[in-house]
Amino acid sequence: MYQVLARKYRPRNFNELVGQNHVSRALSSALERGRLHHAYLFTGTRGVGKTTIARILAKCLNCETGVTSTPCEVCATCKAVNEGRFIDLIEIDAASRTKVEDTRELLDNVPYAPTQGRFKVYLIDEVHMLSTHSFNALLKTLEEPPEHVKFLFATTDPQKLPITVISRCLQFTLRPLAVDEITRHLGAILEKEQINADQDAIWQIAESAQGSLRDALSLTDQAIAYGQGSVHHQDVKEMLGLIDRTIIYDLILAIHQNQREKVSQLLLQFRHQALDVSLVLDQLISTLHELAILQYLPDLSLKYSDEINRKIMQLSKLISAQDLQLYYQIACKGRSDLQLAVTQEQGFEMCVLRLLAFRPLAPNEILVSEPVQQNGQAVMNHQVQQQVQDIAPVSAVQPVEVISQPVMVEPEPEPEPEPEPEPEPEPEPEPEPEPEPEPEPEPEPEPEPEPEPQSNQDLMVFDPNHHELIGLESAVVHETVSVLEEDFIPLPEQKFVQVQAETQAKQIEPESAFSAEPQGLFETSSAEFSLDQDAPITPDLSSEPVIEQQSFVQAEVMVQTETVAVVKESSETDNGQLMPQDILKLAPQVLEGEWSLEKWEYWFRNSQLSPAVQELAQHGVMTGEIGGNTIFHIPQEYENMLTQLQQGLIDALNEQWPNTQFTVEYGALNTSTPYTIQSARKEKAFHRAAELLQQQPVIKSLIETFDGELQNIQLKP
Repeated sequence: MYQVLARKYRPRNFNELVGQNHVSRALSSALERGRLHHAYLFTGTRGVGKTTIARILAKCLNCETGVTSTPCEVCATCKAVNEGRFIDLIEIDAASRTKVEDTRELLDNVPYAPTQGRFKVYLIDEVHMLSTHSFNALLKTLEEPPEHVKFLFATTDPQKLPITVISRCLQFTLRPLAVDEITRHLGAILEKEQINADQDAIWQIAESAQGSLRDALSLTDQAIAYGQGSVHHQDVKEMLGLIDRTIIYDLILAIHQNQREKVSQLLLQFRHQALDVSLVLDQLISTLHELAILQYLPDLSLKYSDEINRKIMQLSKLISAQDLQLYYQIACKGRSDLQLAVTQEQGFEMCVLRLLAFRPLAPNEILVSEPVQQNGQAVMNHQVQQQVQDIAPVSAVQPVEVISQPVMVEPEPEPEPEPEPEPEPEPEPEPEPEPEPEPEPEPEPEPEPEPEPQSNQDLMVFDPNHHELIGLESAVVHETVSVLEEDFIPLPEQKFVQVQAETQAKQIEPESAFSAEPQGLFETSSAEFSLDQDAPITPDLSSEPVIEQQSFVQAEVMVQTETVAVVKESSETDNGQLMPQDILKLAPQVLEGEWSLEKWEYWFRNSQLSPAVQELAQHGVMTGEIGGNTIFHIPQEYENMLTQLQQGLIDALNEQWPNTQFTVEYGALNTSTPYTIQSARKEKAFHRAAELLQQQPVIKSLIETFDGELQNIQLKP
């Protein structure tokens, strides 16, 4: 008669037990030393070995060779336990015997000695199903049972047990089995059964079991029947209703590269295959998590096929960590919104479209709004044209030109003015020279007081309606070209944003560079502005205040490694005080002799350690001799993390100093750590940056004139 794999290959001793080494080690040691407790509680999810370990323990207690951790498997007692007919092993299903009368009947037989074995063992499965009265009736006997009685409890929900019961037992928590452990065990069983199986199919079954070995064996039985005596990857995917992983990878890559046609094809493929979109979305989220882990743990072993492993590694290198976090957050939000959508297919497709719509811009991309034409200028609406023609002629300003290296964005040539009758210009307080009609390099300015030479001049206009400053970049070209500063920050070759303008002395052209948005600027100001690369700005004294500044002041001031030239000039006369980036630099150290806090921080911050190991290293202190016996001191709460990342730190030390002997000591640190020192340096650099900015004449003038303040000062490397 056929016996299912889960029963046929049930472990019969601790050596055959898959995983749960922490439980088998503790029980084996207790059996060998004779330190046996009277009650044991095994907790864990389904199919991880709770009942199996309880039966092995009962066999070890009653083996005819004596109390041992390795039962003989040949005596009458061992055979009776394996066959489920040992009279002194009383197995009780608490789910079917929940009443207090059943518990009292059980306790009435406790005082009697065992019939055949050395101990009378009560194995109560799913003990959390007992009623409150049953637990109360069991408490006294459980606390002081006879010497020949042992209680073994198994449950999947220990939270439902009274604390009075848990305190009377030794509790062992069984963990879900790892995928590779289940894969090795299934491979060995299929080899014994002489069944042909694909490695990818075995891995897929192990992953679908979600840590339960019994579920994995049951799925293997089903796969053997479905594949007619063999286990193939395609059959397993069809049986479980899974999708090919490569489709998920193609979808993520198409979203990241903005391949809209490819995304639409994949969505149509999902529709035609009638896949469970909730499973597809779960697979998408798991893949994003896997990619994020690979970026910080590149040595993580991959257990898939060569094709899938190659695609995973390729994606982890193409997509940045910030983009992965954004995709993961959107996908998780879409998963929670599936039940709110009309259909699950609709919710899934909207989640994919949301991923595509909020895809981060590439470094060389510029977001352009709708009203922009091919020549880079926006069409002014009729209302703004009439208002501009009623006032004095205003200089036409071209849109923002983004200059980056090595790509240079050249400004478009201005359109020729149409032959319209020239309006009579209003009298000007101070006449300005007209530019020459020929494309000369630049007109010579009048001998007036020249402003300080700057590589980049901007214009700030005060809007009395909103009581705020309007920059030339935001006031004139707000809807024409939107340049996101954050998109250009990661590029080291990005230098500056330059605003150019040409002076027109007679009239404004109908197709000008003004957008339809900033109407309030023309309604509240009647000044005539003339902005040139070298010419000074001559405002109308009757207009609203216009402030010429040396550097454009934004709401968020970025202090970067390549500091603005104005801040550098002011630092030269600042009595030799350091710049913020100099404060953040580490002093060079000679890595010889004894380890010190400064040497330790200088070494690991300049090493090739992964970001995760460096993050961990800054919370500890290294002592001892460099290249010899070293002791790494770190608080106890980082023990689990250090256990996983310790090997990378040891390899880096041995690579530079081969004779290094590395040991770890856990405990509270009474000294400073690199983390606290780095935090102090950052705070000092922040205050220094704020001080330098406050000293700038332009910023100081703006603060005093408009009672302003600096906000959102950030330090960026």
